[in-house]
Amino acid sequence: MKMFFYNNELSLERIDENSFRKVLAYGDGLMNTLVVFEHGIPIGTNIVCHQHEHAQTTFVLQGRFEFMIQYPDHIERNIVGCGDSIYFPSNYPHGCIPLEADSRLLDSFNPIRQDFL
Repeated sequence: MKMFFYNNELSLERIDENSFRKVLAYGDGLMNTLVVFEHGIPIGTNIVCHQHEHAQTTFVLQGRFEFMIQYPDHIERNIVGCGDSIYFPSNYPHGCIPLEADSRLLDSFNPIRQDFL
């Protein structure tokens, strides 16, 4: 079982035209990832949602974001900044846009996102 994950051994992989992901520590059903956004996007821009079986927490390391969560009976949009965090239950559609360049998130997942490995 791997216990130490050294930053200089981890790769930052492009996931779309504006963002990169680095898989950090993971094991026994828990995973952390760093997501870095190159450019800010204007507030109110359409947010593309996704969903997955994994429960997720997100911690804003740097910058500001507009997040959207689709509940069974309504949609909620909120702006969060450095030090704020969010919880996403399993299979709740959600998404975000970065409002500032070089914005960063720390995402944690349970269980591990095998699709990220």
